[in-house]
Amino acid sequence: MAIHRMSKFLSQYYGKKVIILLDEYDTPMQEAYIHGFWDELVSFIRSMFNAAFKTNPYLERAIMTGVTRVSKESIFSDLNHLEVVTTTSEKYAECFGFTEQEVFSALDEYGLSDRKVEVKRWYDGFAFGNRTDIYNPWSIINYLDKKNWEPIGRIRAQTAL
Repeated sequence: MAIHRMSKFLSQYYGKKVIILLDEYDTPMQEAYIHGFWDELVSFIRSMFNAAFKTNPYLERAIMTGVTRVSKESIFSDLNHLEVVTTTSEKYAECFGFTEQEVFSALDEYGLSDRKVEVKRWYDGFAFGNRTDIYNPWSIINYLDKKNWEPIGRIRAQTAL
């Protein structure tokens, strides 16, 4: 009921319904499955989802993210208004990263117009729906900040030293 109560307090304070963002909902489920407490977690998750999402009058909308597809029949059976959007879905395909046009505009703004081919070679390639020109926002922001590319492994190695 904690999320339900928090929604109530926020809604009363701000005078509007709340949006709940639940990131990586599947991580504790993977751990529960691996370590043998699946039934207990499923019971808890069902109860939490019911209070936070189904019976919450203060909820405007919610977004849950995860990388593991969990069967609707297990934890989602009480939630009847779900819309599953995956990386192959067309809906929101442009919202999971930067489009090439956005990246190239940012490069122009930062005076890096001459680096478009290099940036495309290193950072382009994510696909969502039919879009194949989606760029990782973290990588592009770091590129714009540092003005050069560095492979992730090299950055981690330098940080570890």
